[in-house]
Amino acid sequence: MRLEPKTKSLTKSGQPREFFRRVDKVAGDLNVVLFIFMVGLATLDFTFLVTQKVVESLPPATRIVHDGADSAFNQQVPTDPSK
Repeated sequence: MRLEPKTKSLTKSGQPREFFRRVDKVAGDLNVVLFIFMVGLATLDFTFLVTQKVVESLPPATRIVHDGADSAFNQQVPTDPSK
């Protein structure tokens, strides 16, 4: 029993063409997946760019801080005019 290298057995039986057909099909399927991934990333990048421009165009937010002087004023007991 003699063992032949794989390359010889592939070339004798005509299987390299089948192998390359399979590789081509896998590469074609992979290209579709990579293209969809590229479109998704481009959409995400465009969305980020648009939202960044929208946020920059908004007016600055006014910050409201609770002041201790206001709370002392609100805690005064109102006088009862009936007494």
